[in-house]
Amino acid sequence: MSRLYLKLICAIIFFLFYSATTAQQKVNVFHEVKSAGFIIYASNTMACPVSVILDLKLENLSFSKHDDKIFVVPENTTRFKIGELNVVKKSARYRFSFHFRSAYGNILQTSYDPDYEYWLPYKKGNSFLLIQGYNGLFSHLHENALDFLMPEGTEITAAREGTVMMVVQNNTESCLRPECKQWANYILVYHNDNTFAEYGHIKLNGAKVKAGDKIKKGDIIALSGNTGYSSVPHLHFACYTLTDSQIRQSIKTKFRTDDSTQTQYLKEKIQYLRSY
Repeated sequence: MSRLYLKLICAIIFFLFYSATTAQQKVNVFHEVKSAGFIIYASNTMACPVSVILDLKLENLSFSKHDDKIFVVPENTTRFKIGELNVVKKSARYRFSFHFRSAYGNILQTSYDPDYEYWLPYKKGNSFLLIQGYNGLFSHLHENALDFLMPEGTEITAAREGTVMMVVQNNTESCLRPECKQWANYILVYHNDNTFAEYGHIKLNGAKVKAGDKIKKGDIIALSGNTGYSSVPHLHFACYTLTDSQIRQSIKTKFRTDDSTQTQYLKEKIQYLRSY
């Protein structure tokens, strides 16, 4: 292993872009009074489904959904009915309270397409070195993430079609201190099998898409950079699902390489050409 390769790898520290609690900023749970009870609704202004984890405390009320606690609210919904609270004994006092958490996607869905054919996330004719792969010994330990070494300003393309969930592109700084995670620019994309992809370290104002955009595989979505918890220009790419406890599980993704009709898992220290 060359000293240059070691230097480049050591310079990259894994960063976590995603926080399930972020979804709560654009989700609301509210209620309306009805005869002998209440109706509980949820709104979701995001471009993907959101899971609401609801904790009810009831006094002399029964919930129409019984013991259910997780409810999937469709995207761009202002009045999604979660359920009804009905008075048990009409001559007695009744009241309730609740709190909720939320997470992107449908956390009740546990399956996804493991054989989906991803495209390399850069333009046709380009070739870049994978400097850190799945379960990398430096910063990808126990994490299925990929780091492509590429000059700042390289056009990044969508590896898969989906909906842009979040764009952060206002940061300029980078370093190898933990607090630098807050300066990471990135794009988060939701796929139709309930998986997510993140494209990280993009440059200042480097996004070519906005939240809510529908993108196709191969679309230019950003320019690469060196922002956040990093010290060398590169693209960080990772896909993951969410568990019912809101913990993200990174997943391996198969890529089409060169002009081959076969797909494969990418490996460290190999330069991959996109010729399609």
